[in-house]
Amino acid sequence: MTDFETGLGAIVEKDKMTGKGASPSDLLEAGRYQNWYPNQQDLLLECLEWYHSPSQFLGVSAPTGSGKSLLMLLLAKMTGVRTVILTATKGLMKQYTADSAVLGSVEVKGRNNFPCLLEPNTTAEDGVCNLGLVCDLRDECPYRVQLDRARQSNLVITNYAYWLAQTNYADGLGPVSLLVCDEANLAFGAMENFLTVYIARQDIQPLGVMFPSPGPSQWQGWRLWAESAKESAEGEASKLSAEVRSVRRERGVLPSALVRAARRANGLLSKLKLLSGLDDQWIVQWTLNGCRFVPKWVSHHTDDLFHPAEVPKIVLMSAILSRRTLDYLGVPEEGRYWIEAESAFPPENTPIVHVDTARINYRTSDAETRVWVSRIDQIIQRRLDRKGLIFTVSYERAKFLMSRSRFKDIMITHSTRDVVDAVDMFKNSSPPIILVSPSVTTGYDFPMPEGNPQYIVIGKIPYGDTSDPVMRARHEDDKEWSSYMAMEALVQSCGRATRGVDERAEVLITDDNIRWFMKRYGTFAPAWFRARYRGSLTTVPDPLV
Repeated sequence: MTDFETGLGAIVEKDKMTGKGASPSDLLEAGRYQNWYPNQQDLLLECLEWYHSPSQFLGVSAPTGSGKSLLMLLLAKMTGVRTVILTATKGLMKQYTADSAVLGSVEVKGRNNFPCLLEPNTTAEDGVCNLGLVCDLRDECPYRVQLDRARQSNLVITNYAYWLAQTNYADGLGPVSLLVCDEANLAFGAMENFLTVYIARQDIQPLGVMFPSPGPSQWQGWRLWAESAKESAEGEASKLSAEVRSVRRERGVLPSALVRAARRANGLLSKLKLLSGLDDQWIVQWTLNGCRFVPKWVSHHTDDLFHPAEVPKIVLMSAILSRRTLDYLGVPEEGRYWIEAESAFPPENTPIVHVDTARINYRTSDAETRVWVSRIDQIIQRRLDRKGLIFTVSYERAKFLMSRSRFKDIMITHSTRDVVDAVDMFKNSSPPIILVSPSVTTGYDFPMPEGNPQYIVIGKIPYGDTSDPVMRARHEDDKEWSSYMAMEALVQSCGRATRGVDERAEVLITDDNIRWFMKRYGTFAPAWFRARYRGSLTTVPDPLV
């Protein structure tokens, strides 16, 4: 440990005589952070130890309640280096922006969040600057103003999508010494979205180009198709570019429809050029309106996210981070530093228990499915004084439960279109009420009402759809991929009802597959989850009080 870290340790450790010590606000020299989260001081010291070590990458698996975002702000402040923090969700991005305002942070977002000064009814995304034309109002452009401010700031808050686009296809955000990838469990999806090539039928049909039918089974066929389609796309892009220049000379201001058409044409040409160079490490995924070309793995493109040659220190952090997550993102084992924090939540307040029921999968018989419904009804019957969440994985299974349960009158469910309405109804209703859902396992939290415990029923281990070509191809390459994804979804599901140290919620699993699943793949789960898992019971346990 360096002299700096030793001195910091003396600052943050409480004086045994006075019971006083430096607060987070004292270290930040600003803010309202008067109290430390449990174990947060030790986590800060460990992070600083990594920072002054030769390791380039740090993985931080820290559960809810450990103050992860504040931890990263402290790390940025104490190191004093230029830091960029990435998030995957708008909610966390907004939280970081609010918490770090006292440190002079700047939030930077994409062009579609700002108006175009030349054409007030459009966004900066449709501005003429995106066609390579000079904009006379460039210096006043709200998007450009925030980008310039971000490049001058020592602390930048942004999202994965913007970072990937700006650092790979534009001029970047300036030199970065510390990159923090928060919500790192979602970084794989962000990389996949960034790399995926999507071509819509409506973009190629006006050119007289059609998708091959049936689609080529070999990539050589797709490359030949892309090479052929490029000729038509180049002609359209050249024609629209000429029209843009002509209209700009004659009128000064370009119609937004023309700008969008030119951008679409140039975008299609870029996609076809990229497609003509792809190989069998990409997967073809047909959709209703077009075709997606998805990378089989993102680990081959790790430089696009981390830029390790330019960024010396990189943190990946999440409540459900595992070493396997780092593997799938292409983080090299050599030069990797790992910190796994214990949960501040007492395990007895959030137990996870399997109740003997039946194995639930596509082979489950009608008789076993009826047993499954009966078991869930037994759980509900003893918990009518509280709210419950039931995760079914599939919409069909949700419908079946809603039609067969004795307690269907107090159940609500949803389709893909009314998820938010169903969640709001559930949150605003008094017990007893049960939300039956296959899809609210991420992105929604359900804090306990008025101090009462809640319960969650996991109706099935959340394995993905193996008929999907992307899932199938990855599973064929790596037999553990689908189980890794199932564990990630399971851990997310089990944490929906507790966000504070004093909150209580029990999780009851009614899929007997959990026995072999935990034995074989338990290491994919973070330590705090394994500490809460209590194993199997033959009968429904007493409600948590």
